Amino acid sequence: METNQLNPLLIHFCKELSAQMESLGQRQATIEPAEFAELIATATHEVLEAYTSGEFDLLDYHNSMTQEYKELAQKSIESYSRTNEKIEAISEKHAELIDETNSCSLIDLGKITEKFSDIQIHLSDEVSRANEVIQGLLEQVKTLEVKTYLDPLTKVYNRNALHEHLKAILEKETFDFEIFALMVDVDNFKSINDRFGHIAGDKVLIFIAKLLKKALRDGDRVYRFGGEEFIIILNRTDLEGATLVAERLLSLCRNNKPLFQNQQIAVTLSIGLTKMVEGDSMDTIIERSDTALYQAKKNGKDRLEMEF
Repeated sequence: METNQLNPLLIHFCKELSAQMESLGQRQATIEPAEFAELIATATHEVLEAYTSGEFDLLDYHNSMTQEYKELAQKSIESYSRTNEKIEAISEKHAELIDETNSCSLIDLGKITEKFSDIQIHLSDEVSRANEVIQGLLEQVKTLEVKTYLDPLTKVYNRNALHEHLKAILEKETFDFEIFALMVDVDNFKSINDRFGHIAGDKVLIFIAKLLKKALRDGDRVYRFGGEEFIIILNRTDLEGATLVAERLLSLCRNNKPLFQNQQIAVTLSIGLTKMVEGDSMDTIIERSDTALYQAKKNGKDRLEMEF
């Protein structure tokens, strides 16, 4: 929500009442208290109805919110409630103003307009305060969204991010350019854990993730699929280009060894490559790239295989 998204409520309320008063003012110089009370009540009811309806929801959360999202939602609701109470208090001032004029048979529209301007200022200040609170909450939400789509260990995108990315791609009827998926697996990772320990295994995964990110172009994305498996989405390239990328990754990993407790750990990769086609689903893409990866493992590891 933009910080000015609540402003239509204020604008709607003020413009409607002002227009009605202006229209009356052109026809007459005074107005009966009961008639003015009806104008105020109508405008107040409409602005409160819009404010409390789903039309101006603070945030639209996914069904699978994390606990942090739920806490932010609670803060939003509390702030939302406080602001609504303030607006109701302002509407009570309207009622007080009406009570003050009940003793008069007629109301001076000029004085009422002056009083109404004061009420507008109070309402505007309260909406501005609410906007500031909402903006702060949105900044926290943005931070959480980044955390939600990052693998905490390797700092590359996680499986949730992969699902959202592929969903956006596959929803298109046709692809604007060729897209390739690489499934990358660290060879003999269990042996690394057994020999050097799980801390060393984590260091290796972090090393591989950094290597993959540095070797790819802007726009290509790396995801940790699970365990020691990563998936890379390459776009705006062809089969030759995708093959060159995969071979470069194999070479970089082969020739760069991470250090752990002054020991170099030899690490190689196996890669399965496939091309996305119309009619694909996430499952079919994963299945083909996994089949190619299995062939790479079967044929000796530290190599690239393809499945189309």
